[in-house]
Amino acid sequence: MIVGMTPELYRLLHVVSLLVTFLGLGGMLAHEVGKAPKLFGAMHGIGLLGMLVCGVGLMHKSVPAMEWQPWVFAKIGGWVLLGALPVLVKRGVLTRFLALMLALALATGAAYLGLANPKPF
Repeated sequence: MIVGMTPELYRLLHVVSLLVTFLGLGGMLAHEVGKAPKLFGAMHGIGLLGMLVCGVGLMHKSVPAMEWQPWVFAKIGGWVLLGALPVLVKRGVLTRFLALMLALALATGAAYLGLANPKPF
């Protein structure tokens, strides 16, 4: 375990991971399907992993420690869908534009859930 991992540091790394995820997603969707450099796919995957690890770390480091409430599972569902977007575009299920709009909606919803922590969700 890294000494000095405060909730603020977890929150910062969570947001940085989100930015890396969206940079990778944007790079993959901006190129023709199957032609994007592998760097963008790697950024997308590393960002997703960072978001998950830092999000769970933030929950455990918060005072008092957060419980696994329904809004947390909603955020995890959005995370899974965000990870699946490139595959859905590649298989023709979604257009690139629709995938980007869905990613924006997922990020907006996740930000609301993370900031508001709605109890009766």
